[in-house]
Amino acid sequence: MKLLGSHRGAGAVAVGLALMLAACSRNQAAPENRRIAFETYRDGNAEVYLMNEDGSELINLTQNEGYDGTPAWSPDGQRIAFTSERTGNPEIFVMSVDGSQVEQLTDGGGFNVVPEWSPDGRRILFASNRSYSIPMEGGEVRIPDNPKLWAIDYGSGEVERITGQLGLDMYGSWSPDGKQIVFMTVRDGNSEIYLLLDEEQVQNLTQNPARDLNPAWSPDGSKIAFMSDREGNMEIYILDLESDGEPINITHHPANDGDPDWSPDGSKIAFTSDRDGNIEIYVMNADGSDVQRLTHHPGDDFHPRWEPAHP
Repeated sequence: MKLLGSHRGAGAVAVGLALMLAACSRNQAAPENRRIAFETYRDGNAEVYLMNEDGSELINLTQNEGYDGTPAWSPDGQRIAFTSERTGNPEIFVMSVDGSQVEQLTDGGGFNVVPEWSPDGRRILFASNRSYSIPMEGGEVRIPDNPKLWAIDYGSGEVERITGQLGLDMYGSWSPDGKQIVFMTVRDGNSEIYLLLDEEQVQNLTQNPARDLNPAWSPDGSKIAFMSDREGNMEIYILDLESDGEPINITHHPANDGDPDWSPDGSKIAFTSDRDGNIEIYVMNADGSDVQRLTHHPGDDFHPRWEPAHP
């Protein structure tokens, strides 16, 4: 099972996912050796690893026969949420940053995948195809197997459905102020990037017949990085929310590039690419320059997520 738009999803989470496919700059605000969490198949099955931003000092955080992947840092850098199939069903788990104190958060039926912490650390966004009911005149109607974005309160465990219109919704990313969510959806027949403004009010940010996937909000809130095959293969694009311009392709490579994640200061983007024969993790400047390869292993590496800036 590979959740990134890697074009090769397998396992329980593959339902609907077949559509989808370190170096921080050294400045006064960025500590040395900021880490990147990622998903890797170098041990034969998916596990969560840590590495320094330069690709050094790899640490295996999970040692489990079931799938473990899609890591997401808590804002304070003390915990990592992730998807795991260790109980037989894809669920959201949380562990300490050293891999200890593992706790299961969801148990909602269907798949529960791809966590993302809110900026205040109180809630975790995730995708689930669990059944839910919506009110109708004279009663309610049950909606099964319709992947939506949900959020779970980390303290109480209370779960809230975030999106509701029919059509697969995945890969939510909070705005830096926590007031809005950008996400991928196929509600209009093909995958697009939408902005959830409040409750059910949404805005379509991309309107292209190609597949637009895996959005990531920049730390300053002004840009969204995403992957798209609008030029024939998967590339990484930047959408400037403060202008009316078209998204800009910053990778320009015949291979497939995807799953972008911004460094905490917004100067760099980590991403995955198969440009060297298998899927590895790379880093580049936010304008696409100075591409560097971070991982070197025949096992595929996915879903890089940068350690956040924290006290």
